[in-house]
Amino acid sequence: MSRTSTPLRAIPSNLANKASISIPPASQTYEPVIKSVLRQRLTNRIFALSAACCWLESILWTIWGLGGRDILGFRAILLVPFLPSTLAVAAVTWLLVVVPVVVIRKIHLTASKTNANSPARTWESAKAKSSTKHALMIYSASAIAAAALHVCLAYVNESKVHGDPRLSLFVKSKRYPYYLNGRLLFLVLSQLTLALGSLWRNFMLDRFAFKWSLPPNQHRINIFEITRVVIIAGLFTSASLSFACLAFAVIRMSFPVIYKLPLLPTVLRPFTGHFVRGSLTVMLPFSHVGLLFRAWFLGFTTFFLWEISEFLFDVIIPQPINASTLIADASVALISGLSSSDKIIRFFSLLELAEIASADSAHAIARRSDLFSDQKYSPNQWSQLCRESLLLLGNDYQLLLRRGAPAPPSAEPAPAAKQQLQMPATPTPLLKKDIFRKGKSSPIRTVLDSFAADGSFAQAIDEGAESIQLLKSAEGVMLPQLEKSKADVVKSVSEATETVTYFRETLGGKLFNFADRHVPGSVSASLTRLREWWSQERFSKTVEGCVAFRELDVLTIQVMSRLICASLTEDRYGVVQRDTSKILEAMLSFLSAIEEYQVEVNARYKAPSNDDNLSPKEFQQREWTRIEVEKAQDALGLVGNALKEGVADIVRTFGDKLSAFKFPPQTARKLQGFLDYSL
Repeated sequence: MSRTSTPLRAIPSNLANKASISIPPASQTYEPVIKSVLRQRLTNRIFALSAACCWLESILWTIWGLGGRDILGFRAILLVPFLPSTLAVAAVTWLLVVVPVVVIRKIHLTASKTNANSPARTWESAKAKSSTKHALMIYSASAIAAAALHVCLAYVNESKVHGDPRLSLFVKSKRYPYYLNGRLLFLVLSQLTLALGSLWRNFMLDRFAFKWSLPPNQHRINIFEITRVVIIAGLFTSASLSFACLAFAVIRMSFPVIYKLPLLPTVLRPFTGHFVRGSLTVMLPFSHVGLLFRAWFLGFTTFFLWEISEFLFDVIIPQPINASTLIADASVALISGLSSSDKIIRFFSLLELAEIASADSAHAIARRSDLFSDQKYSPNQWSQLCRESLLLLGNDYQLLLRRGAPAPPSAEPAPAAKQQLQMPATPTPLLKKDIFRKGKSSPIRTVLDSFAADGSFAQAIDEGAESIQLLKSAEGVMLPQLEKSKADVVKSVSEATETVTYFRETLGGKLFNFADRHVPGSVSASLTRLREWWSQERFSKTVEGCVAFRELDVLTIQVMSRLICASLTEDRYGVVQRDTSKILEAMLSFLSAIEEYQVEVNARYKAPSNDDNLSPKEFQQREWTRIEVEKAQDALGLVGNALKEGVADIVRTFGDKLSAFKFPPQTARKLQGFLDYSL
């Protein structure tokens, strides 16, 4: 074979082995855009509208403080909104009253609702949260700031027309110059009562949880909602003022008892000595009607600003976000948003995907076609969307099977048995000294001798082994004592907790027994009903906890079913059909679990017949059960109806073509019912 002088070369090619890229995480693509839009909504809409409400409130207070139309005149009233003082008061009110409440709501916003089935358990759960302490401080500080601002505004404006408002810190007395002003203290107490009541209302409504709302049923800002806020503010302010009057009376009546204690009268008398004297405490508010009106209007305006800010937050934040106009590769970003750990981010992603899946425009059809035919990413866009959607439905399906109970902890593998290694001890030599005289050993020889059986190294090992044995023996003695001490501490804490609980329940029972014996029958009956309402468990809340994220489930079902229907004509490569049977099986399994639970829920209520001789109390209890069953059915029906509609749409779209798919027998029987009904 002859050799050529020309070296061999490989034929050049443009082909390259490029690894497919994966869809970037939501933290890099979708979450920054959503958070930016939410920040804009917070600043440009919520803060702006609440600032306008503060401006309107400042205008009304300024006009009233300056004497109204009779003194100012029509032209001066038109100039009041643009006075620097009015604008300054509005800005300070907004900063001190509105901004802290909105910020604390934004900081502690959570996706999950409180898992409690009675008002008592809701309050117990709220007290265990860190957000409660923060909100209590914020609401109290905001209420006191509103009172302080009102007092300053009263001395600036009202003193010229209405005279001295008598809201100074100390009463004007030459003999007792440090007596605290009871009018100012009552105004502050009424504001603190309003803050506590507003905090209690927010926790009962679970306002720190995100308000899930689907597009057809989303709230809007209109005159009816604003009127509802005004009515709630008026009723709640009246109730809070009543409690403030009662609290002020109790505090004032307790001073004679406090003054009998040692040391305290010496400290309190220079400031509160006048509270012991005077007219009867029960009749005291009727001699200060003007102060009651002032406290009511101050509380009304404060609570209205809080309530309108909360309302704006509930309405504006959950509205859909069209991220397609803000992101270059919007489809990839939307699908990456489904993998976000924040369920609120998933909510906005599913909202836009549901709109894309159901739209008939040419742009939506093109986006769906690109989604189905994607080959750029591995896994492709459809596989990622299908996986995240099935994971979401699967987690909620398991939650329903557990009836709302948390997932059991994963079983950890049993630890392997520890084998104690016994280090062999070096035998002690009979002779400690060498019998032969040796010359001076070299350094190398010294090192070698140290590693010998009777060298220093071996002796150190022997001493270490003995120390280990001593430590193990000490461990065997000390560990049981430590475990016993730990058990004693836990037992002491549990006994103390039980003692406090027993004392609280006993005290509460004694108070109710005292009320039953000494108050009129109608009042006692009202207190009993209030106590039952407070502690009675709501079955509907338990059912709602089984489908805690039902709005997300509905959106996921809509996205999956509509994309499957569109794939029949828009999926050129049949990518979606490979997962259709799996998706239908998951949806029908979820539907079966919903229907089984609905049967259990319906069994709790039996409609009364004419033969049943029910007492009024039994009839009321039966009616209570009926209402709770209806509320529970509404929660389950939201997911169940979405599943039925989704499966029915797929059956109507595919028809006889579903025979090409393979289903398990149970799924096939369930699907056959939809086929018989639809075809």
